[in-house]
Amino acid sequence: MSEVNAVKIPVYNRPDPTLWFVMCESTFALATPKLITESLTKYNYIVAHLPPDSASLVRDVLMHPDATNPYAKIINELVNRSGELSQQEIWKLLSGEELGSRKPSKLLRNMKQCAKSLNIDNKQMTELFLQRFPSSVQTILTAVSDLTLNKDHNYMHLKIIFFYNSF
Repeated sequence: MSEVNAVKIPVYNRPDPTLWFVMCESTFALATPKLITESLTKYNYIVAHLPPDSASLVRDVLMHPDATNPYAKIINELVNRSGELSQQEIWKLLSGEELGSRKPSKLLRNMKQCAKSLNIDNKQMTELFLQRFPSSVQTILTAVSDLTLNKDHNYMHLKIIFFYNSF
């Protein structure tokens, strides 16, 4: 029982389960009076600390743990299935942003701020950003072949900004 008191599993990191598992591994390595190395023991700690919505993602794995390496199985399945959910959450979160009367650069800054903790690539951000424009502007902008986010300044390529502001 002294082992249980010495292990403090971090709060589950839903946007980044891979990072959470790395943090758990460090916790297992620091456990006293002895390290936690058994797959089943690690699995049990993980299961005990999963929030219900995340546990639901891997219900089948929890109901029928892998007989040979349950910890590796839960890692693999939770990371894979959470990644799918994260993509849905990204689209849901960022698709709620509207251009309205804002300048495109202000909209992009807000979208970037919302997506700060999420792992979203420039292609997805560009697509989401373009979807915020009126359909007539979207049609014209899709014809421009070099529309990308400027990594240095977090603004859409100047062609878009100038084009939209003059529209």
